[in-house]
Amino acid sequence: MSVIAVRAMGVGKSCLLIALMLAVIVTGQSPDISNLDLTEKITPLGIAPSPQDGYGSGPNQLAQPDDVEFLADGSLLVSDVNNDRIQLFSPSGKFVSSITADDLGLSGEIAPTGIAKDGGGYIYVTLEEKGTIVRLNPDLTVDQFIGKPCDISEEDYYRSEYEDCLLKPQGLIVSPAGDVFVVDMAKKIFRKGKVYNFGFRKFRREGSSFRYDTEFAASQEVTQVMRKSEGMFIDDARRWLFIAEEKPLKNQFGNSAKYRYVALFDLDTGKFLERLLGVTMQNGSIVSGLIDDSVEGVRLFGNYLFAVDEKGGRVYVVQIQTGKLAGFFGKNAFYYCDDHSDCVIDGINYNEQNIIAGGAFPHLKNSWRKNELASPDGVAAVQLEDGSRRLAVVDQWNSRIVIYDLDQILALLTD
Repeated sequence: MSVIAVRAMGVGKSCLLIALMLAVIVTGQSPDISNLDLTEKITPLGIAPSPQDGYGSGPNQLAQPDDVEFLADGSLLVSDVNNDRIQLFSPSGKFVSSITADDLGLSGEIAPTGIAKDGGGYIYVTLEEKGTIVRLNPDLTVDQFIGKPCDISEEDYYRSEYEDCLLKPQGLIVSPAGDVFVVDMAKKIFRKGKVYNFGFRKFRREGSSFRYDTEFAASQEVTQVMRKSEGMFIDDARRWLFIAEEKPLKNQFGNSAKYRYVALFDLDTGKFLERLLGVTMQNGSIVSGLIDDSVEGVRLFGNYLFAVDEKGGRVYVVQIQTGKLAGFFGKNAFYYCDDHSDCVIDGINYNEQNIIAGGAFPHLKNSWRKNELASPDGVAAVQLEDGSRRLAVVDQWNSRIVIYDLDQILALLTD
């Protein structure tokens, strides 16, 4: 089935070639895509931790994991947010070790969130509660910290004397050359009236150090176009930065139904390239979209974009050259509801509060083998030295990472 790309804001023919990701059918109504549902055809390789003990602080437990990244050998690093640690698992999901505040030379809460790596194998992790980014050597020892915690106003944030300051860094992506792009999600600082926004920094790598990129910051178009974002990815060859919108405004692009989209920015200047991906526009307004609640992690692998629909419990895959929706997999876990809901099943409430309290164990009820996902979040992909390829998806409230044979998924996709 062909998926139509949408031109946004008067962009010419090049937009038709670019705006293929997360694209939707022009009619504004969701088509029947059941023939592209790969959920029952895809069998995960396993999970991390393996064995798994659900939500908690033990070595085989996770507590609201947020992001995941592969190392060169297929091992996985996971930001275990509520446990204030970074967990390392073997390629088969076995627990290997933890990186805690003490290991980083810090104390107290650190809240590791976003994880990314550069072309040299260095790992970068946002430490939300410390207002900084830690750069780890390939052997996972500390190399340096990027950015420093500050207590400043939105007005001061972009002044030259505060250019190294971070408040609540979360989303993170790093170019192969080591340039760092970070979303600073301090909602009480970045707001206009009752509307929350975020700060955004680019740190350019210069040898072994990092410098705040003032040229990139000059436009500030990222924070003008986007309201709340975390998921990002980079097309280094084309010098494009893609940022996913989690909570758009109704008056932004006439988006009355608040469809989620991915916006395209220039990687070097930060300027908005006037292209929105994943929505249909008519007369300058967004009229339909593929994801209507929350798009979280995004990852480009080859010609395919993997985009995580958190509330839908799905991962969509789009062929970016032809513009076709190539397939999707995953389904909402039955034994789970978010912190704003109640879902009592057999006398047990499977909402987030009860999971945290130890009153519900969704990981025992929802089957990872059947791709039953409870609020999926981050996503990672890698090609290993032997040529095989892997995909990992954070299954947040099942307290695990689901590991896939990416070769199997790619073989099932419809071009």
